[in-house]
Amino acid sequence: MGDEREIEKRMAAIQKVFNTERISTHGQDLFDIEQYYRESSLGYRLFHSEQGALHMALNPKGTFNREGYYGQPNAIAKWFKTATREVLELASGNGFNARFLARRFPEVQFTGIDLVRGGVEFAEKRAHRAANLKFIQGDFQKLPFGANDFDLVYVVESICHATNMHQALSEAHRVLRPGGVFIVIDAWQTKAFHQLSPLVQKAAILTQQSMAVGNPWGLDEWLQLSEQVGFTLDCDEDLTAAIMPNLLRFENMAARYFDHPYLARIAARILPRRLLENAIAGYLMPLTVGAGAHTYRMVVFTRPGVREEPD
Repeated sequence: MGDEREIEKRMAAIQKVFNTERISTHGQDLFDIEQYYRESSLGYRLFHSEQGALHMALNPKGTFNREGYYGQPNAIAKWFKTATREVLELASGNGFNARFLARRFPEVQFTGIDLVRGGVEFAEKRAHRAANLKFIQGDFQKLPFGANDFDLVYVVESICHATNMHQALSEAHRVLRPGGVFIVIDAWQTKAFHQLSPLVQKAAILTQQSMAVGNPWGLDEWLQLSEQVGFTLDCDEDLTAAIMPNLLRFENMAARYFDHPYLARIAARILPRRLLENAIAGYLMPLTVGAGAHTYRMVVFTRPGVREEPD
């Protein structure tokens, strides 16, 4: 009950600053998702990672450390095989993960695709014309690649933005070679989500919408869809505890913002609205995760079949 009282208090504070009815429409189409990242880009670089990471830091020892931003690409690197030669990152953002992996595996060709032109341009500049790395603008639900083009496909904290999840998963399956690996690191609603109180559910949904996740999925339903598309599950690792230090850091920043609603409303007239709405997720997510509404995981699939080696 203590957490629910705190959630109720924080929801009231949010209502003093933001029109949550307007936020309820976020994340329903690609234009809105692109707008979210475009308007949030400054905040990500100032308050999150100047190197371009857009994902949570993984800090399994319980203390926030920026080295945790390398947790996801390091985890992905463990699934590289001797035969891995072509790798695709969906929703590559500012190119943080692809740049790290391209340096680690210079013999592998990396491609990143992202919806936001500004992110692609940032990634290209930071890549310094690396011979094994390129970035293009595009929608990961309509990939401009041929069938069986890649040995490994991965996506970090962005499959949640799919407006058509079946199509997004089908496209990843199509471009992956038989025997290839598909890695997804993201947050989902838990199996217990719909048994939680209406207040916790409302706070969790508002958290998602503030980050342009308009079509959230429960983990079990998403896994079933992935298997229907043709993937075989290899690994499902719960990383929820490892993101808590990062969530608590965001909570501290957001609390300072909501402690001064008058100044917050002034800021809303000056700064991009979608940038400021990130404070909602920062304020609520430690509580929604703690209440069991969301889980953060690394899920690894293979595309069944045997890779055909070139003659």
